[in-house]
Amino acid sequence: MNTFRQDLEPDLALVDGQAVVRFEQTWDTDAADLWEAVTDPGRLARWFAPVEGDPVVGGEVVVHFDDGDVPGLRVLACDAGRSFTVAWPMAQGGSEVDVEVRADGPARSTLVLTHRLLPRDKAAGYAAGWTAHVGHLHAHLAGGKPGDWAAAFGAARERMVARVAALGD
Repeated sequence: MNTFRQDLEPDLALVDGQAVVRFEQTWDTDAADLWEAVTDPGRLARWFAPVEGDPVVGGEVVVHFDDGDVPGLRVLACDAGRSFTVAWPMAQGGSEVDVEVRADGPARSTLVLTHRLLPRDKAAGYAAGWTAHVGHLHAHLAGGKPGDWAAAFGAARERMVARVAALGD
């Protein structure tokens, strides 16, 4: 049984005035399967978005979101099977996403996803987006179909706006 909680919320923080969104979630699947779920274009299309490109250090991976947003992510680092970091372009400079997969036994693994260097005024939206995407990843790993992303995003966004406001300065 997967240990995903539907009420899972990301950790939110401000570091040097910029927001950090961090998820840590464990599933009943091995690390190789989880790594494939977060790196294989066919599997990413099922829970995240269609992607294409050159997923090597220095290469670019283009994400095709349903809303027409098509960011080109530059691969900054990759330790195959364990972790990668991509630069996520933004109008107000760039942010970075770190993804780490850890084995927690023969049939359990943990994903740590951290989106950092976010402008504070964008943090609630990105936190809500990642909340919806992590929920879709859970459905994918459980063999189900993801639900309505826009509804999940909308519900999470309300919570994230309040949580970001509570961070103070």
